[in-house]
Amino acid sequence: MASKIPISRDPREVTRRILDAAEAEFMASGYEAASTNRIVTRFGGSKATLFRHFPTKERLLHAVIERISSDWRSAVDLDRIRGEDPRGWLVEFGVAVLEWILGDGPLFVGRLGISEGHKLPQLKHRFYELAGAPLQAAVADRLKQWTVEGKLGCWNAEADALSFFDLMVAGAVSRALYGVDRLGGRKLQEHAERAVHLFLDGRMAERRASGSAR
Repeated sequence: MASKIPISRDPREVTRRILDAAEAEFMASGYEAASTNRIVTRFGGSKATLFRHFPTKERLLHAVIERISSDWRSAVDLDRIRGEDPRGWLVEFGVAVLEWILGDGPLFVGRLGISEGHKLPQLKHRFYELAGAPLQAAVADRLKQWTVEGKLGCWNAEADALSFFDLMVAGAVSRALYGVDRLGGRKLQEHAERAVHLFLDGRMAERRASGSAR
């Protein structure tokens, strides 16, 4: 049913309502089958208003994905992660990332990439540019700092950060996308702890001092 709430003339509020409606429609129908008529009905405006803000359906999808991708900044608040040692910080960081990326919005982006990514080549990399790359950079920066402090021995922090995300995120997201398991609660915490344990094995400073291979 169309909303009976009057549409605000504030462009920011109109944009928010349109994106809320578009996200719901895209998540329900996918990109190809999504209907701009249903989006208009969902936000309670007109097609003229919709296309004034977003001239094409693809531009609208871009905006939805960019909003979902940018949400990591509030969900994964780096300033609030207080772990002082590598293990504590990485577990706390990993839990925050998993709680966000296993949410409905990021998983929708993942499903869209699998099902319709070949039709939308520019979108395949957008999520990584907006969310994956800065999160990976945050880990790389920490690895460099800990290596300087003698707590770890990371010779290539960027490559090691990618390995961390492979352990922490890739498998959990794949299982959620294919309906095998969607981690939450204690299971999510335990997964984060196991991933950090596996990642740190071989990167502790004492292994470097003893001459062991990375």
